[in-house]
Amino acid sequence: MRGTLVLAVLTIKSSYARNVEIALEQRNDVPDTLQWWFGDSACWRIRTYALDHDIHTFQIGDSRNTNLTLATANNLKHFGDVFREQHVVKFANCTDRDELNRQFVRIGLIPRMEISAGRFAFWKPDDANYWTQSTPKN
Repeated sequence: MRGTLVLAVLTIKSSYARNVEIALEQRNDVPDTLQWWFGDSACWRIRTYALDHDIHTFQIGDSRNTNLTLATANNLKHFGDVFREQHVVKFANCTDRDELNRQFVRIGLIPRMEISAGRFAFWKPDDANYWTQSTPKN
C-alpha cells in the first residue's frame, strides 16, 4: 500500500475518555501521537492516546487543500507545545517489511505499522492493540 505518513510523536501520554494528560517521565514511556496518512484515494488524520491505547481516525477524503504542508503546520499549531519530533515518511509499499525497516531505521524508530487495508496505515508507539474506545466531541 503506497502512501505518505506524517508522524508527530508527542511528549505526553493521555486518555481521551478520562480527560487525563500526563507529561512523559521516562524515555521509554509510551507517547501519544498525531499522524496523517496520505494514501491513493484519501487522507486520514489519526490520533493515538497512550494511556488506554485509544485511537481516533478521521477521513478527510480527497481534498485538494489537504497536503503535507497543511498537516505539518496543523500539528505544530495545535500540538507545538508538546512536540518531541515529527517525521514525513514516504512508502512505495508499507506492507513490504524491508522498506518498512529501512524507513524507520532512517528516522530512529521501531517499525510498528498497523495497516487498515484500503484505508490508512499508522505507526504504533508500542506493541499494544489500538482500537477506538471513545468518541471525539465536535
